Amino acid sequence: MARYGLAAATIDGKLYAVGGFNGNYLNTLEVYDPTNNTWTTKASMPTSTGYFGAATIDGKLYAVGGHDGNSFVTTLEVYDPANNTWTTKASMPTARFGLAAAAIDGQFYAVGGRDNSGGYFPTLEIYDPASDTWTTKPVMPTNRYGLAAATIDGQLYAVNGSNGNYLSTLEVFQLTTDTTSPVTTSSPSATPNANNWYNQ
Repeated sequence: MARYGLAAATIDGKLYAVGGFNGNYLNTLEVYDPTNNTWTTKASMPTSTGYFGAATIDGKLYAVGGHDGNSFVTTLEVYDPANNTWTTKASMPTARFGLAAAAIDGQFYAVGGRDNSGGYFPTLEIYDPASDTWTTKPVMPTNRYGLAAATIDGQLYAVNGSNGNYLSTLEVFQLTTDTTSPVTTSSPSATPNANNWYNQ
């Protein structure tokens, strides 16, 4: 399906493409299998949304936030390929779109974004599937949306985005403690701030 503002993640060697916008906000889930070069349509996400965050944990696809055409949402929905079903979980505390998401050690990280007030968020919230709860963590140094996120060696890397200007910013969050305890980063010149974020 032609669309933009979707999210994608991989599970067991397959690409999962979900949601997005093509004139309407979508809840479509399509799965690409590179072994036979085919796409398969799976169960639709309960909420039609775009510009949201997604990541995989323990073979399941997590999708959170975004915009549904009427408002910015807090919804967290989880897809289980084993039975082709979606389950709604505890809502994210902060409604936002244009956020980024990643998974570290079985937990789901949602960072950045914005809402209809025009504000750009530095917000970092972490979801624990074991307890179905969210925890608010120290904010990024840079407020922004439309950013990308990925993980390396148990650290969250948040890169680029916009806060009214296009950014080339790279910041790194270390979960081990929420203090300035030294941690190893990929850059020997990295300097921690009081919230355990690093500017690279």
